[in-house]
Amino acid sequence: MEEMSMNDFENKIKRALKKDVEKPLSYDYAIKNAFYNSKNKRKSNLLLKLATTTSCLIMACSGVFATSYIVYEKVWKKPVIVNQEENANVEKEISKEEKENYISEEDAIKTANEVINKLGYKNTQISNVDLKRKYNNEYSGHYILRSNNILITINAETGKLEYFGDNSINNRDIKCDELSETQVNKIAREIYNNLGLFDNENKYEIVNTKKVDMAFGEHINSLWEVSFGKMYNGNYDKSNISTICFSICDNNIVISSITFIDNNNFENNPIIITKEEAIEIATNKEKEFSNLEISDTTADLSIEKMNIFIYCLENNITNENGEIKTGDITRNVWVVDVKHNKEAKPKDAEIETVKKFYNKKYYIDATTGEIIGGEQSEYFNN
Repeated sequence: MEEMSMNDFENKIKRALKKDVEKPLSYDYAIKNAFYNSKNKRKSNLLLKLATTTSCLIMACSGVFATSYIVYEKVWKKPVIVNQEENANVEKEISKEEKENYISEEDAIKTANEVINKLGYKNTQISNVDLKRKYNNEYSGHYILRSNNILITINAETGKLEYFGDNSINNRDIKCDELSETQVNKIAREIYNNLGLFDNENKYEIVNTKKVDMAFGEHINSLWEVSFGKMYNGNYDKSNISTICFSICDNNIVISSITFIDNNNFENNPIIITKEEAIEIATNKEKEFSNLEISDTTADLSIEKMNIFIYCLENNITNENGEIKTGDITRNVWVVDVKHNKEAKPKDAEIETVKKFYNKKYYIDATTGEIIGGEQSEYFNN
């Protein structure tokens, strides 16, 4: 065999270094999440070393120099079971220390009366006030105020209206005037603006408008339901929807209910995980639940609140032992819809087992790649 000269050897190495090196899909994801294996720290360190070594080789062979990766903390909060005894704490008297963080009863009454006046009610004043505590991942206080058929809820910490309801319409048959959807939306926005609920009007956009017929005993009311979403970068926070139900009868506005939700729990986390990576994460998890063939997957960016859906399926948990809650956190996620063929539906299986085979939507955190929730999709494809 002919002996290779040093110059030939150097030229061969240079040619090899000029070649494009194909980078696997999971490469970026492995690098981004090298620190994330909380179950086994040694395994995490090994993965980091392997990922780092692999990245160095790839970058050396491709002539690309590394930029630093930011390591993001995990966000998933393990759910807790709130049993009946803990729920009973909601009914306990609110302490003096808690009340120091709340607005006064007088201020709550003042706010409620202002709401009543702005909505056009005359000779109506608050006659009953209760300060209650409710549990939503943590205990919080709410003033519940009543006047005849009117019920109002004021957040005790922020002093903002949370709910207004007038059940006097339950005893009437209301026929809505003929209005266009544009007219209805304008009226709905004017009501919210008049109540001073939208601190920045541009953040709130109408995400749904529909006409509904609501039955109360023998009475049927024709109402418009308009929902506003708080917008971030073209998407709206699904956990931050404010809705008004009302009718226009003989040119008069008749309000059934108003809700205002402004929890400010959206963390607006950066989009690091790619669509392809999110689909890969979701389908890998789905294969743990089911051996049925996956017929289709789609993925879209969305803003969703962390929930327990996938966690309960993983751990065979039901609500029998109490209410299950996780962190009150809202994040940018990839909603990955994983579908199976209808023909593959399992037979003679218990309903809890079959649920694992249903089509599902996975919430893949757009920063960390964690599964932070999900929801049931349609049962099976048609």
